[in-house]
Amino acid sequence: MKPWLFVLSTPIICASSFGQFVIKKSRSSSSLLFQNKEIPVVRKTCSYRASTILFSDLRGGGNENEGNSECIASVAPKNESNKVVESWGISLSLFITYLTVMAAKCALPSTLAILSSTKSGLIHQSTKLSRDDVISRLLALSTLSIAAGKIFLGPVIDSLGGIKSLQITLSALIMCLGSIGMTRTCPTLSSLALYIIIVDFGFSSCWAACVKTIREYTEEKRWSKEIGRLAMAARLGNAISFAFFAWLLQWASSRTPTNLVASGVDTSWRWVYRASSAIQLIPLAMLTHFGRKGREDLAIQVGSNKTKETATRSSPIVSLGILRRQASKPEFWLHLVARTITMVLVSFLLFIPTFMTQCYEMSTASAARVGSMFALGCLASVSTLAAKTYPSSDSAQTMQSQSFLQTTVYKRKAYFMAMFLALSTACLSAQMLFLKNIINLSSTLGSMLMFLWGFSLAIPFYLPSSMFSLKRGGKEGAATIADAFDVSGFGLLAAFNGFVARVIGRGDVNSMLVHHKQAWMPVFSLMLCGSIVAMLSLFSAVWLEGKHDLKSN
Repeated sequence: MKPWLFVLSTPIICASSFGQFVIKKSRSSSSLLFQNKEIPVVRKTCSYRASTILFSDLRGGGNENEGNSECIASVAPKNESNKVVESWGISLSLFITYLTVMAAKCALPSTLAILSSTKSGLIHQSTKLSRDDVISRLLALSTLSIAAGKIFLGPVIDSLGGIKSLQITLSALIMCLGSIGMTRTCPTLSSLALYIIIVDFGFSSCWAACVKTIREYTEEKRWSKEIGRLAMAARLGNAISFAFFAWLLQWASSRTPTNLVASGVDTSWRWVYRASSAIQLIPLAMLTHFGRKGREDLAIQVGSNKTKETATRSSPIVSLGILRRQASKPEFWLHLVARTITMVLVSFLLFIPTFMTQCYEMSTASAARVGSMFALGCLASVSTLAAKTYPSSDSAQTMQSQSFLQTTVYKRKAYFMAMFLALSTACLSAQMLFLKNIINLSSTLGSMLMFLWGFSLAIPFYLPSSMFSLKRGGKEGAATIADAFDVSGFGLLAAFNGFVARVIGRGDVNSMLVHHKQAWMPVFSLMLCGSIVAMLSLFSAVWLEGKHDLKSN
């Protein structure tokens, strides 16, 4: 199978399966609309004059709509049906966007071993720094680039709008990743570092831009499900890309010209970046198509007396003002603490293969599969329990009306978040006992613990802070608040990754198992303490947020 065909078909296959659900959903919604509304027959009296009055009323001019209600009623069900399809088109576009972006984010980890060696073909020009030093600084600068994007891009996204921000980001990713894939445009390590920094700066805007788009185009009762789908897309992108990039590297290596093989140069890694660039064309086309339809739908309203909210474009000053007001409330800081810690815990995925290799003496291939199990645990929880354990406020109000106690829903959400992070704490405690040789765990049990750990972290990481951003930030500040939560997270993550990298460096291949376990104990001690703090802070944040919303209602 040709690699370019597999690259383009993988997101399309995911889109088709997701799209079948979308079509079924839109058809059912359309049938309900036609079932509940009796559509009168449009008589010939609905002539040119009536149509003129109708569209004049829609523009805000004229009050003569007598005798034209039948025309309006006949158009309204069709318009509502189109709105359902377009809304699900936006949802599908966001799903594919985040899937392909997170897949491209795995390009650097998949090729890091080749890039740090001389056989990559990249020219090393620095005389003061070794290749390893350049790669180490590249990783540090890429993390700082993401943090800088989180600081500066939130108000810009709120000002431009979610879809336009995503279109700009995807265009930049296509150009930069494609340039890395070409020898002429990326001949040196320095040029690679520059492109990677720009790519990571673009990556930093994707989550906030997706949250902004959800706030602009989606009803509140669907927010929880939409955030859950984005989380599913992220984990699917990780799982698919690692497997596909491994195959692509093997395929490209087998087709390397003989003269390059003889010289010891391996250019197979460039195919990974070419593929990462190509797949961004799919969400870019989808966002352009459905985004244009969505804007037309927001601009024109037919058969409704309610004023629709348009996709609000705010100034950075307004967005920062909203952030400042929310920062004066304790639940904002509790959400920030929980989001920061859970980001570090979820990002440990990158070190799981190394940990399983050193402490469970697994092979490299088997340890890599454990990393996939962690990602599958995250996927399993967000795909099955997201809307049930953390419903949005509209559905929560419906549930409250059916409950004996008005405060049941927000308490239930707080208890569920505490239960998830209690499970995370239990998994880390078991690993600590294993590292201290208090209990013995086989590689199978260790792998199952990683699956359960991923299962416990996904929903507390993705949903509470994102729902808070959507609710409290509104259309003017949702992206700004979402990025504010991630700034401290990436700052702490940079320090944590450096600490873990030093631990890995101390445990070389010839070290004994007991030395490996001792080296990893400080890492798991920090994560265990962090899991406990995140459990307490997230429980308190959801509880206070629910009480505040209950008083507001």
